[in-house]
Amino acid sequence: MNQTNSVLQQEEMIVGTYNIIIRHLDIKDKEKPSQNDYIQAFKLLPDFVLKGNGILISDLNEGHLGVLLSSHRDAFKAIHKWLVYFDSANNNSFPIDPPELPFDWELDYESHAKQSWAFLNLCKEILNHDQFGWKESIKDLSAAELWFSCEFEKLENTFKITGILGESDWRGKHSDCDAMSKQIRENFDSLHSRRFADACDFQPNQIQSWDSTDEAIRVHAEKIAQQDFQFRYIYYNYINIRKQTLRSIRNNPNLQFAALGENRLLSVGGKGKRGKSRKPTKGFCKQK
Repeated sequence: MNQTNSVLQQEEMIVGTYNIIIRHLDIKDKEKPSQNDYIQAFKLLPDFVLKGNGILISDLNEGHLGVLLSSHRDAFKAIHKWLVYFDSANNNSFPIDPPELPFDWELDYESHAKQSWAFLNLCKEILNHDQFGWKESIKDLSAAELWFSCEFEKLENTFKITGILGESDWRGKHSDCDAMSKQIRENFDSLHSRRFADACDFQPNQIQSWDSTDEAIRVHAEKIAQQDFQFRYIYYNYINIRKQTLRSIRNNPNLQFAALGENRLLSVGGKGKRGKSRKPTKGFCKQK
């Protein structure tokens, strides 16, 4: 065995700790919130993230920061309408009408909602298999809690990238979507050529040293997909929905990356004929 292969095998055996952070809803006189409770709370996710970082919402409603936050709030309210529709359609044996949308821009978020709904259902399937013993190590863990916690973490990361929490990290929408699509495709296509440690090699709440709950869920799903053909088909459909969502964001001119740039001024992606950023509009692209 050459030195390179030896190093690779050693790296595969390294186990690092990552404690999945679960965000529990606190509802008066209700010990265990339902999936519907978490779906209803989704429309308030931007405010949950701010509160989770110890920030008073009333302090952030002015100027360009207020405009950016307002757009995120509007986006999550629109996504919530679609989630309620998908949930109702799933629980109803008869076709139901799509949600009433007073504003045309709310249509732009249907693809975001499809991905989020697919992710919730993926969380259910993952916990049904539960290769890493998450339900044992995290008392009464539900798919809705796992889903909501991961969506919280994703939005928190978006707020860091856009300058709401910390310094902004400006990125191009097309190149960013293309890079994510490529990574998703490569991860899935190489699934059977990669090795995963057995579940017994992990202590409770431990995964190999990845740095996010989203990444932990991906690795969990990939490990199950290697062993279960039916789950692999479910995961394949989820991957396709993710890629479709990225294409929708990439090609929709109404969805532009927006961030607080120099001097905390709002910059919106998408250049006009004169090279100036377009005026802020509803439908800012949120990182997925």
